[in-house]
Amino acid sequence: MKQTIIILTFALLGLTNLKAQTSFSCTYRQYCYWNETTEKYGNCEGYEESSLFVMNKTETMFTHTIETIKSTYYVESKEYDEKNDVYTYFVTSDVGNKYYYIFDPKNKEVRAVIKKEGKTILLTFTVKAIF
Repeated sequence: MKQTIIILTFALLGLTNLKAQTSFSCTYRQYCYWNETTEKYGNCEGYEESSLFVMNKTETMFTHTIETIKSTYYVESKEYDEKNDVYTYFVTSDVGNKYYYIFDPKNKEVRAVIKKEGKTILLTFTVKAIF
């Protein structure tokens, strides 16, 4: 009986160690445009902005909240790049836009790539805290 209680205790402890919801609090947003000639991003513009990304624990969706709007992104595919220690997601926003998101906790950045009006744009958010 004592052994059964010990096994059940460890099983319950294991259940409480499931991946939790993760949040990225950001302080700055930057837009950079892809240059076909140089094959680099450039012509960047940025500004201070408080925002919050919240990934659900199953990594099937996340929200991005700024002062004026809250958007939801639905994950179509995801991958962990062990070499670069980043999490990548192909997503569709709640209004139907397609994005490629990169969550980079080590470098404290969230990056997104979108094609808009024939241009490829890199958005970079500077992360203040991850919790």
